[in-house]
Amino acid sequence: MIKTTRVNNTIVCFIDGQIHQKTVSDDAEALELFERVSNVNENSEEEILAVKEIFAPKLTAKEKEIKAEIAEAERTKSVLEWMQEIERNGDEHFEVKGAKLFMKDINITIPEFLALEFFDRRESQEDLSSFINFWRLCALNPDARVREDLYKFLKGNDMTVTQFGCFIGYRNANIKEEGNKELNEFVAKQWAKTKKWKKSPKKRWVVGQEGNYKIVKSEPDVCIGNLDEMYNKLSEAEGRTVYTDAHSGTTTIIIGEPVTIDRSECDADPNQTCSRGLHIGKSTWLKENYYGNVGLAVLVNPMNVVAVPYDGGIKLRCSEYLPISLIDYDEDGNVIPFDSTTFEYEYAEHTVEELEKLCTESRFESLKEHEIIQKEIDKDSLKYIYNETTTSLDEMNQAIQNKVVKV
Repeated sequence: MIKTTRVNNTIVCFIDGQIHQKTVSDDAEALELFERVSNVNENSEEEILAVKEIFAPKLTAKEKEIKAEIAEAERTKSVLEWMQEIERNGDEHFEVKGAKLFMKDINITIPEFLALEFFDRRESQEDLSSFINFWRLCALNPDARVREDLYKFLKGNDMTVTQFGCFIGYRNANIKEEGNKELNEFVAKQWAKTKKWKKSPKKRWVVGQEGNYKIVKSEPDVCIGNLDEMYNKLSEAEGRTVYTDAHSGTTTIIIGEPVTIDRSECDADPNQTCSRGLHIGKSTWLKENYYGNVGLAVLVNPMNVVAVPYDGGIKLRCSEYLPISLIDYDEDGNVIPFDSTTFEYEYAEHTVEELEKLCTESRFESLKEHEIIQKEIDKDSLKYIYNETTTSLDEMNQAIQNKVVKV
């Protein structure tokens, strides 16, 4: 127990040889605080830190702002020292030219905001690898404004960068063709849950009838089908469920199939919050019946982002996304996370095919003319990104195969 005393509405205690004091507004609050501090376990570092937080002086808004500015300045200083070390000793992934940070063999300056993220993740190979993949794909985006602002938007909206460098976003949709709607939605949600739990969908079977479907762990004599096989057939024409956007009702959205429009049909102006393009947002954008009554999780490749609005909003525009799952919510209405690894592997194969086409079927001059990639990327950089992306895909495939599946 911590030595604690109460004098009227003032609580005084001794922690690590220091006196801590706090005055509260009324007797009830004073009694509650006294009892809480008195019963703290002195051997629990977590409990001790929590008590110290209670007695710490409250900062004003201005003081908090100054503290944040100081912390950011110190972080920036550390990044500059890291860059100086790279310049002196070299680095496996990065190089420094003047005051600019580059990824090796990609001749585009890494934005300051993302450079800070690379610095923070330099000790974690898994985190660093994801962000390296993210920047390679960003480098292929023809709009420098997107490369500059995309990660800042993702971080501000709690959107996850995945292993291959894509990111998870969300949108609502309406049902266009029901097909076997109830069964299809059951299969899609159960498949995602099974992957999240690190179980094998190949060892799960669907039984029951409309209104009462269940998953069983051993193959029964009578069943509707194997969960994995049924999921892989969701996009087949017979009985499939097709979704569409609520705004135009013309987009065809099928789980597991990329949704694509020509980039030229999208509005690239970041000053326009709501305009032409495929709209993707953070999870809180999935309000009930807000531009659709079905919540979808999607994968977005950074090279396909068209506009990141400047107004600090919660949605962006892209020219392609991959619908990967229907959304489930917890009792508080929050989106329940899921494992995106398998979805991403398949989408990564699609990305490699696109890059291979750029490298082998197009002349570099035509790439620049049609603005498929930014002019400052040269042909060697494009080939480098293709080769490294292929390597990342092989590594992801190996990681999936090595994953222990519990049944």
